[in-house]
Amino acid sequence: MPDVREYLSEVEYPCERGELLRSATAHGAGEDVLGHLGKLPEQRYENADAVHRLLGDDVDPREMS
Repeated sequence: MPDVREYLSEVEYPCERGELLRSATAHGAGEDVLGHLGKLPEQRYENADAVHRLLGDDVDPREMS
């Protein structure tokens, strides 16, 4: 899993998944990073820790109930 911190450094939390993707794209993230962010559940993220916790587990949103 690539480190996404550099691509999300300017995100203002709380935010939605779409904002994470926009920020990463604006900061030059590659398809690998965008692919991992795209797997995140569509929900509100209160802080960077919440994002990194899910990314660290490489969560498949279809497995979340």
